[in-house]
Amino acid sequence: MKNFQFAAFSQRERGKSHNEDALLLDGQVHQGNVREHGVVDATEACYFAIADGVAIGTRPRIASWCLLEILHKHLAVSTATESLSPLLQRVQQDYGALSGNPRFYGMAATLVGVRLLENAVTVFNVGDSRAYLLVDGQAQLLSRDHTLLNDLIDDGEMVAGQAADSASIVHGLTCQFIADPECDDFRVNIATHQLQSGERILLCSDGLNEALDDTRIAALFTDDSEPELVNAWKAARRAGGSDDFSVIILKGRD
Repeated sequence: MKNFQFAAFSQRERGKSHNEDALLLDGQVHQGNVREHGVVDATEACYFAIADGVAIGTRPRIASWCLLEILHKHLAVSTATESLSPLLQRVQQDYGALSGNPRFYGMAATLVGVRLLENAVTVFNVGDSRAYLLVDGQAQLLSRDHTLLNDLIDDGEMVAGQAADSASIVHGLTCQFIADPECDDFRVNIATHQLQSGERILLCSDGLNEALDDTRIAALFTDDSEPELVNAWKAARRAGGSDDFSVIILKGRD
């Protein structure tokens, strides 16, 4: 696959004056009410990402924007085959350095993104924004949430079936980008996939998956039209979703 078609949608939460999500679309950062689509040449590496400003941190709207600007700066000088884990560690170092300004100390954001190079897809995430593979009417999770719940499951202290009955605290983040140079618990998830014909990649902030389960997400995203993205946003709102909502869908073109 030499080209990818993308569609992107971002909408602020009801009652909020600003959208605290930000989107990186092939080298350009967007924020606000985003309605974008296009085609990119994947014979050279191109990148898409969503950052979600953490509400309990300071200046969440600026937090997501700054993260993507720093990420873009590092990606612009990286090679197509460079490992993304150390690159994101450097992004965290630069992000942490923002705390030198007291106004920015404690800013935090989650991140999910993808590098496209022909049909090679490399997904990366920190926090609980997600990446899915959409195929055969199913939504397969490619990212991994950095939450206390998943940490407890990994340590054998809880099983996945207990998630619905668990206290809200266990769904809290255990890792994110944070404007604090002393942050010493920073983890990156990396997943690779060779995209096949008919498969698509969905990136989203938690405004989608906190309101809708994976089965519902798969049923909603059957094509890549703007009305479909709007319908997904409306479905999340009807299901009780109250967070900012951002999605990017990517599909290869032969």
